[in-house]
Order: sequence, then C-alpha cells, then structure tokens
Amino acid sequence: MTVFIGALLILWGVFILYSSSLRMKKEEFKDKGVIGASGYIEMEFLFRLLSRVPYGVIKGFVLLIGTSFITLGTYILSSHIVV
Repeated sequence: MTVFIGALLILWGVFILYSSSLRMKKEEFKDKGVIGASGYIEMEFLFRLLSRVPYGVIKGFVLLIGTSFITLGTYILSSHIVV
C-alpha cells in the first residue's frame, strides 16, 4: 500500500508540473466569475483574491506544489524500500 501511495504522489506531482509548465495560459489564472453564483462564496472570494497576485508568483507556487508532491512520493518510496 505504501508503494502505491508513493507512486501515486509522484504521478500526481508530474501531472501538476506538466499542467503548470506546458498547458496553463496566462488567461486561465484570472477569475472572471460572479461572486455567489455557485454557492461557495468562500472559495469564490479566495480565487478572486488570488487573481490579483502576479502571474509569476502563482506559477512558481504551483511548480513548488508539484515538486513537493514528487519529493514526498520519493521519500515514501525510499523509506519503504530500505533493506
């Protein structure tokens, strides 16, 4: 089970890095929705607030998250395979 979780974390981190570096455009970071439309006012307010942060900061934060998932998955795999 530990091997599965470690491999899943590594794959998830790779997917985040791929999506962040190749697929996400500058326009996708801007929130254009109306607050209160979906019913999750807290999340909509948070995304509206985060859309004011510069593009490079958001991209760097997403890259950091992807890298940390890969690091955590590697740590879990290495701690399980210790001989």
